Amino acid sequence: MSEENKHFYEFGPFRLDPLKRRLMRDGEPIRLTPKAFDLLLVLVEERGRTVEKGELFAKVWPGTVVEENNLNQNITALRKSLGDSRQESQYIATIPGLGYRFVAEVQKVEAQRREEAKQEPAIVARPAIRPARVFRYLLLILVPLVVAALVYAFYKREKPRPVAISSIMVLPLENLSGDPAEEYFADGMTDALIGDLARIGSLHVISRTSSMHYKKTKKSLPEIAREINVDAVVEGTVQRSGDRVLIRAQLIHAPTDRHLWVGDYNRGMRDVLDLQSEIAQAIARQVQIQMTPDVRARMTSPHPVKPKAFDDYLQGRYLYWNKRTEENLNKAIKLFENAIKEDPNYAAAYVGLADCYNALSVVQVGALPPAEGRRRAEEAATKALALDGAHAEAHTALGFVKHYNWDWPAAEQDFKRAIELNPSYANAYNFYASYLMSRGRVDESIAASNRARELDPFSLSISAQRGFLLENARRYNEAIEQLRGVIAMDPSHYQAYWFLGHTYAANKQFEEAIAAAAKAVELSERSPGALGMLGLAYGLAGRKADALKILNELLALNKTRYVTPAALVNVYIGLGDKEQAFVWLEKAYQERSNYLAYLKVFPIIDPLRSDPRYADLVRRVGLPQ
Repeated sequence: MSEENKHFYEFGPFRLDPLKRRLMRDGEPIRLTPKAFDLLLVLVEERGRTVEKGELFAKVWPGTVVEENNLNQNITALRKSLGDSRQESQYIATIPGLGYRFVAEVQKVEAQRREEAKQEPAIVARPAIRPARVFRYLLLILVPLVVAALVYAFYKREKPRPVAISSIMVLPLENLSGDPAEEYFADGMTDALIGDLARIGSLHVISRTSSMHYKKTKKSLPEIAREINVDAVVEGTVQRSGDRVLIRAQLIHAPTDRHLWVGDYNRGMRDVLDLQSEIAQAIARQVQIQMTPDVRARMTSPHPVKPKAFDDYLQGRYLYWNKRTEENLNKAIKLFENAIKEDPNYAAAYVGLADCYNALSVVQVGALPPAEGRRRAEEAATKALALDGAHAEAHTALGFVKHYNWDWPAAEQDFKRAIELNPSYANAYNFYASYLMSRGRVDESIAASNRARELDPFSLSISAQRGFLLENARRYNEAIEQLRGVIAMDPSHYQAYWFLGHTYAANKQFEEAIAAAAKAVELSERSPGALGMLGLAYGLAGRKADALKILNELLALNKTRYVTPAALVNVYIGLGDKEQAFVWLEKAYQERSNYLAYLKVFPIIDPLRSDPRYADLVRRVGLPQ
């Protein structure tokens, strides 16, 4: 740089001074390490151009061999100092696979040294002093000052203070493939990391649904931390390139936005499950969570998964399963079956099958006779546990089967085992809450449902199920408020309208019940279960002719497709026809309908409770008298 001239770089509120090697924000200095300053200077000088990683290494670490992690850490530190982030790059943009680009507008400001000199005080001539004496004077003054400065720096230097972390959320990993069709892969990687972290019993891990609520969010990490009530956040990127997977993850103390750890991983697709486990264990070490040997063993994949099987599983789970309609569940089943053909030892694919068959056999979907659907679900879940006995999701699916097969002690045992294996698995608590409500253990049920909501506060299915449980607890106003809240977030949520119609009917708000049931019928494209609920609401409201039309439609459908007996039970209860209601209840008993699991608590059944046949049915189902 010329002796006569100096220049600054200005961007936003910042001024970069290459001569004095400092960065200022609104006149206040910002502390940077020497290498972070060098890196920023290179990027600013090359503004608007992608600077490849090799060039950055050559300019910032000339003649030195360094790991790429050093570059990543310095970029992270710079972004933090600039208030920047990977998601919203005002200054430093990541160019996947290449390097980085400084994207903000920069002004180069020249200043003449002689102009600065005009502002300096005039120098007054002094008598000459002998050099030896000057040197002694300087030593006497400077040595104590230097020593004092070093002591002060030692005691006052900024040391990372340990932070207590007991709760964590994994934000959706950013898809760097450049292909929106690959989003399911990034979502699957996010879910796998959440699952591995959730196995650590002493760490509270927010579930996937609530994590996905923050996908592409513009909120700051401290804002997210306050909303979700967590101590730390994991964020990062994932990129699939051929048969390789590249993941970059960083751990951040959410309330202060302080970076605690960053790691880069590059593995083959066959080792992708071990990769997730490795990241989870690295995070556990950073938050100083002790893992038992049993937990560490459960986090290790029993065998490498074949890439094609893994991809089919991810598509089934994240493209179709979550939509919960008959059509999409059948698409998911085909993908899970493809995964099993490719890799018969892949436990997660069997769990996916079990979840699909369980969903197809409940009254709300009603696509399969319960005995058939749950038989298939049990076979798949049992196979998954034979491959991996510590698979919490498999125990949950099996508990679901046993609950609605009225195998009460075994169902509770599976739900408790799932929670033991994965204390942060929200669905285990959610389904266990339903089991507890069936048994009439109302307070325990609501407590388990509350725990599920804490683990997954943005899960609409868990919130809707909580509304159903509140209805069965006869807390109608709370149930209505809960379900209307779900509908406000998703006006197309079929399950919420279903439960809302039941709750309004139980609370004798019949016109509201008709409106909610009609919406459920519309959203489900006139599924038998929804039609039965509408017929119930019509009958209870005194609109017998409308109820009879629904009844005739269901009886006609029953000749051409499977119709859940629960639909006809509901219509006959609405019409006040107890004889026919018990006829169809017996059919429901023969096929082990999940409807009968709630005989003890379901308010809609109240008109039948005084009949001796009701008590006999309760006894045969195995519910407490």
